[in-house]
Amino acid sequence: MSQPELSEMGWITAGWLLGFAGFNTVLGVAWWRRTREERQFLRVARRSVVDPIQAGWWLGASWKGASAQREGYAAEVAVRLLVLAGHAQVDETGRISLTPGQHGAPEDPALAALAAALRRDEGVTVHELLTEPRFAPFRTALEAHRAPLRRCFGAYRVPALLAALVVSFGMSMNAMLLGNGFPGLSDQDPGWWTLLWMAPWAALSLLAAAWPPEASRPWPRFTRRCRAALARALAGESPETGFSVSRGAYPPPTSQASTAGANVRRPPDGSTDRTGRGNSAELANDTADLDMDHDSGFVGGD
Repeated sequence: MSQPELSEMGWITAGWLLGFAGFNTVLGVAWWRRTREERQFLRVARRSVVDPIQAGWWLGASWKGASAQREGYAAEVAVRLLVLAGHAQVDETGRISLTPGQHGAPEDPALAALAAALRRDEGVTVHELLTEPRFAPFRTALEAHRAPLRRCFGAYRVPALLAALVVSFGMSMNAMLLGNGFPGLSDQDPGWWTLLWMAPWAALSLLAAAWPPEASRPWPRFTRRCRAALARALAGESPETGFSVSRGAYPPPTSQASTAGANVRRPPDGSTDRTGRGNSAELANDTADLDMDHDSGFVGGD
């Protein structure tokens, strides 16, 4: 390849790579603006202890990898806190009732609404609390504890990968139309670009992978703080309490399912799931899980 061709090839490469860098910069700015209010909330949250019900919302379940912002687990945490404070009790079937002789109301609005609901209708389950219209005041108070954070990181990796594809293919076609051979080959036939453009694409794709996956949970530091806060809040809880409360999170089995001996299985994660809570043995073990999250990426932390 002659010196003029090398110079021309350098300008082609530099131009397309600058375009790739610019596109990723635009993605970064979009993320920065999109999460401005969330980052403001997290800055304020760092100066205080995380509310355990808010932590239950964000964690979504006791097991790692569950979807964030699930109402059912927040309701379970509220019930367990009320039981731990001595205001309520739960039997082995998961039915919740007020503790005899307790007349005071908890200070927390969600727990106070739960206690009021139990006074009017004792012997309810978590599933009923989340589905029955008469418990709407409790659900409203519970919603107020939800942190203003998005459930997942968002679609940034896919656009970056598409940009890598467009840049590498566009650069190769640009060089081929101008008659430039592929750098480093003895045969400087421009037609090599029809095949070897995949090498630049592979390299640029590795850079795009710096963005976390779309479904990954953002704000890993806040996740760790939530796990620690929930562990502290439920430190004095008996193992049977969490297990019993979780049993009441399932809908009652139909007679047909009971006859067939159908097993209740852990449902897939979902943002609007109000019934499924997963394996009960795992739910009873949430206070022991203080491991760090494994979220990746350079723009996911708080």
